[in-house]
Order: sequence, then C-alpha cells, then structure tokens
Amino acid sequence: ANMTVRPLVTLGAPVLHRVAKAVPESAFGTDFLNGLVQNLIDTMRANNGAGIAAPQIGEEWRVFVVHGTGSNPRYPYKPAIPLTVFVNPVIEVIDPTPMHIVEGCLSVPGMRGEVSRAAAVRCTAFRPDGTKFVVRAEGHAAGTLQHELDHLDGKLFPDIAFAGRLMTSESFELHEKARFFAYANELRDRYPTAVAFEEVDDAGNGLAVDEVVLQAELTWTGSRFERGVEVVVGSDGRIARVSPKSARLGGVVRLERKALVPGFVNAHSHAFQRGLRGKGESYPRRPDGEETPSFWTWREAMYGLVQTLGSVEAFKRQTKRCFEEMAAAGITTCGEFHYFHHALPESGEGDENFELDEAVVQAAREANVRLVLLSAFYERGGFDGRALSDGQRRFRTMDGERYWQQMERLDASLDKSRGEGLGVVVHSLRAVGTPMLQSLAAEAARRGMPLHVHLEEQPQEIKDCVAAHGVTPLALLLDNVPAESLRRLCAVHCTHSKPDELARLVAAGGGVCVCPLTEAALGDGVFASLEATAGAVSLGTDCNARIDMIEEMRWLEYSQRLERGRRGVFSSVAGKGDEGFLARQLLDCATRHGAAHLGVEAGAIQAGLWADFALIDLDAPALAELAGSDDELLSAAVFGGSAEGLVVDTCVAGRWTKQGEK
Repeated sequence: ANMTVRPLVTLGAPVLHRVAKAVPESAFGTDFLNGLVQNLIDTMRANNGAGIAAPQIGEEWRVFVVHGTGSNPRYPYKPAIPLTVFVNPVIEVIDPTPMHIVEGCLSVPGMRGEVSRAAAVRCTAFRPDGTKFVVRAEGHAAGTLQHELDHLDGKLFPDIAFAGRLMTSESFELHEKARFFAYANELRDRYPTAVAFEEVDDAGNGLAVDEVVLQAELTWTGSRFERGVEVVVGSDGRIARVSPKSARLGGVVRLERKALVPGFVNAHSHAFQRGLRGKGESYPRRPDGEETPSFWTWREAMYGLVQTLGSVEAFKRQTKRCFEEMAAAGITTCGEFHYFHHALPESGEGDENFELDEAVVQAAREANVRLVLLSAFYERGGFDGRALSDGQRRFRTMDGERYWQQMERLDASLDKSRGEGLGVVVHSLRAVGTPMLQSLAAEAARRGMPLHVHLEEQPQEIKDCVAAHGVTPLALLLDNVPAESLRRLCAVHCTHSKPDELARLVAAGGGVCVCPLTEAALGDGVFASLEATAGAVSLGTDCNARIDMIEEMRWLEYSQRLERGRRGVFSSVAGKGDEGFLARQLLDCATRHGAAHLGVEAGAIQAGLWADFALIDLDAPALAELAGSDDELLSAAVFGGSAEGLVVDTCVAGRWTKQGEK
C-alpha cells in the first residue's frame, strides 16, 4: 500500500481530551481497522515518533502503535521495541516505582514536560485481527505504553506534569537535556528488558512466557536436517535456544510437513535493476555484422531505465516489487549495493538530494526483508578521471563530508530492533579515485562498517586500470586499503581476478561475493579463482533478472562443471573435513558467508542469532515421491528445486511475511 501520512491533531483540539471508544469486535480484521493502523504507522514514522494513538490523527478509537528503532533522533535513549499494534488496551501496574520522565509528544509540538511513570506494567490488548496478547514492559517502554494509553483516556502530558516542570523544547535543550539524558541512560541500564510478550491460554490469560516455539517436521541444524527439534524465538526477535521437542501448554507453532532452514542472505543486489527484466534480450545484427552485445551495451540500457524512474514514488514501487520477490524466494536479509541516490536530474555542484536512499529502506521494510544498505560513493566516469555521463549523474557523491552526513542520517532512520544496518561502498575503482578509496576505507574501519566494492567483473576494467596505474584493480585495492578494512571487505564478482592476488585478499580476511545468474546473463564469464577462496564465497542476485537463491547455489557449482568438465568442483575446493556434502557447502554460501560479509548476526539456526527462517514445503512437486533419506533432501532441493516451488513463507527477526507475527 502507498504510504498515507495523516495530519497531526495538536494541543487545543477537543478530540485530544475525549475518552476514545472501544473498537467493536465486528471491526477486527476489516479494511477499516487495518487502514487505520497503517495510517498510524505511516504517520508515526514520518514524524520520527516512538508511538502514536488514534486520537492524534482525529480518530476516536482505542488504538495505539509503538515502535522503538533504537536510534530515534527525538528519543535516542529509548531502546529497540518491535513494531506493535494495541487495540482496546488495558494496563496493569506491576512495579509502581516512579520514573521521572521528561516527555515530548507529537501533538504538543515545541514542548516538554516532566511526569511520573510506573517502572513496569503489563498490557493486555488485541491485534487488528482480533487475537489477544499480553506484553510486559519496563523502563522507557513502560513509560511509552502509559503515555499512549493516556491519549486514549483524553489526557496529555501537560495535564499530569509536575508543577513548574513544563518547558519549551529550546529550554529543554539548553537547561535539562544533559541531566535528563544521563538519568534516561541509567533507566535503560536498570531496566534492560524493554518488552516481553507472554503466552495467552484459552481463557485469554497471560502465562508469563515471552517465547514462541516453532516445531517443524524437519529443522536444519547446521550440518543436516533433524526431526524432533524445536526452535524457541524470544520477544526480541532472536533465537533463544534450539533443543529437543518438548510438551508445552501453549505458544507452540506446529509446522506440519514443513522444513525450517536459515533465511537466505542476498549479499549483493541492485533492486531497481529488476525493471530491466526482459529488456535488451533481442540482438539484431548491425549492417556491418560486427557488434557483439556486451556488458557495456547492457549498461547503457540500465542508464535508460534510470531516466524512467524520475520520482521517489516510481523508484520505490520498482524496488519494493523486487524486495517482495526476494521475500517470496526465502531471502530474509539483503545487502543492497545502492548507488542510485538522487530523485531529480542533477545540475551543477552540490545539489545531491539523496531522496532515494530512504525509499530503499522503506521498500525493504514494507516487504519484510532486513536491509543492510550498502551506500555507494561514485565520483567519476572512468580510470582516466573523466566526468560522469548524463546517465550517471544521479549516482554521484562528489563530496566525502556530505556522504558521511547522509550516512549518519540513514543510521538514525534504521530499525535496530530488526537488525537493519549500513555499509560503505566504493562503487568500483573506475568510479572512485585512489585518495577517496583510502579515505572511505579508513573511515569504514574506524566505524566498524563492512566495505564492499565491484571488482574485476570485466576484462576491459582490468585493461583500463593497468593503463592508468600499472597494476590490476585488485592489486591497487590491496596497496591502498588498510588491513583493518580488508578484514571487513567484500569484493563483488572477481570474475577475472588473478588467483595469487585474490589469495592475498582472502588471507587478509577479505571475502568474495559471486553472482552466477547475473554473471551468466551479462556474459561476464565464470569465476576463475575458486580455489583462492576455499569456497567461502557469498551469493548475490545482483541485477535481479532472476531472483532465486536456490538457482544461485546450483549455478555456483554448475558453472564450474561446465568450465572444468567434471562434477563436484565446489566440493573438491571446500570439502576439507566435510565429507564432500556439496549441498551443505552451497547452503553456507547462501546463508553463513553472506551474513558474515554483511556483518549481520544471522545465517544459521542457533541461539543468539536473529530468528530468520525460510519455510520449505515438503509436499512440493519437486520433492514428491523421492525415496531418499532426510540427508538427501537438501541436495534434492538445491539441484532439483526452485524458490517458487519450495518456499512458502519467510520469517525476519520473528516476524513472518505472509502470516504476520505468530
């Protein structure tokens, strides 16, 4: 749905001082209630709110929404809280210890006030579909719930503030901020468990359990599928434990005839390029019969697509479609190598608007794909320092200071409660000069960010670099990037890299991402230096002409078989101590290695990692009537299946894409 931001109702409006009406049971699950909730979410996000209640947009219903990103610029001390909708909430105080909070409110602009809030509460409410839930909250999260419930009861913080403790925002900044932020940080440390969801029994009573238990028929435990396993997901969206199946009263999600595997990690994508699908696949001969369509003619077609995506809305629609396909294909995390920054045609220096950056973040979030936004620096048109072409001008980042200012703005917009992240990108060494390469690499190391770069995808790129610098792009990179950055560096493609140079990168801790379907689609060639990586490569969908990590896994191996004329190539490289389990090695490329290259705590079903899963249908036609053992199931899926036929849902940080939060 398109984003709908409603006008905020502010202090003095009668609706803010009336008690809101309970939502009738007949409204649950209706377009009306779902639309109201989406309006609240969109309006809250557009205004950097930590919560919002229906009366604040003029609707007299007992509904509010809270969401703590962990990096809200208005309330930087507030912890990450999952996006949660409360319909007809009732709050019970379970720890009356007073907290003296200096609150603000979207409906009371330009003011702050000190109020007293109970340290811990239990809230019983309904979701928009009518299911009942109970959540315990403490510290700042408890204060947020009490603030939002006040809205439903016709109260604002000025009504309950301590005498003499109302102030303007300017006065707060000058006189109160330092003291209160120190106190707020103490509260955050004193009450570390922001929220904990409880089970609800058949009578709707809380059972004081904050976990959801997944019991699939088969669960991938790292080296094989196992039966009789349960995966326990905490309210923080992480895996609490993986253990033998147990008997429970409630809170169990039984996944009959399903297999649970780690969510796929797409380490390299250009989501907007999905719009090229089907274009440029006709190859008429020129009159002289000489032209051979190449990567470079494809690039010109891509620049043509850029010109058609003139607005934020058009760009977001295309990227959201791409992320929705990823979610349907079992992808739970995407490293979006993002260089298409600007929404409007550029003219002159210094007018970069970066409007498309936030559109990418929103598109992925709405599709339920965790985004690691790899934000690209792009300053020139070639190794010879030529100016950017017209087709490249909406990519440009001509100033390092503005680039990092934008990175800080993006960091503030990320949802840390979902594990969203940022990374630094040198688009390519033809697009970024050596001084800026050195600067970006040093700052990425200082900030502990991953560093990604397109490298040696095309022979012409290598020839141009040798002509300009006397060395290959990879050698130039190794000579100019500090060791600390190399440990977090992921070089994308390396199709034509020299094995000895690539071995130096890997020995320094760097990684390689391979994109077999795109490299085939563009005629790049076959990754030539597999041995130098010991098989520890990640996978990416790159141009997104086809979005299927199962196919990427399959063709990582099949391309090597075609090139070398034998089977089991990948296994012979990566199989030390692994008994040659090829499908497992390929799955690691689509999960563990991608997570490592993006700096995300995911890629496996194990305690402490994000609860990211792809759910596989064991009754899918591709797996039907196969007489093999459970140990052969993964091989059957990788070498005989496709994402469309196998994946029925994905889960990101405990939130299911098709079924909502269980």
